[in-house]
Amino acid sequence: MERREIGKEIIILSNQLKRKVDHIVVSSGLTGVQSRVIRYIYERSKVCNVYQKDIEDAFDIRRSSVTSVLQLLEKKGFIKRESVSEDARLKKLTLTEEGVKIQESVCNTIASMEDEFYAALTKEEMEQLFSSLEKLALVVKE
Repeated sequence: MERREIGKEIIILSNQLKRKVDHIVVSSGLTGVQSRVIRYIYERSKVCNVYQKDIEDAFDIRRSSVTSVLQLLEKKGFIKRESVSEDARLKKLTLTEEGVKIQESVCNTIASMEDEFYAALTKEEMEQLFSSLEKLALVVKE
């Protein structure tokens, strides 16, 4: 049997998955970074308020870069910034209806792909896959 490159196969699959999700994102006029910011706001706002500083910290990007991303997202109608009564300098970030809609569309696409993965493999194969991925992650981590 020919020796196949594990890393190459993982990268190919990852790229295919990314392209499928990016199709939704790009058709909505978003970049990858903008999409990830929307997802972050979507997830975090379920448990707490989200501010620009949170995004700077979570993505480790400069304030000016985050400001640009947020301005574009606001201009495109995906987010809104709301003043906070305790501190006029703070602006709470929330998704608009359109922002929620695009994020739910991405989530649905991912869930659909996951369902297809589970349908393609038996329970035993799925357990073996996760076990193998965990082992490979440990090798890369070392």
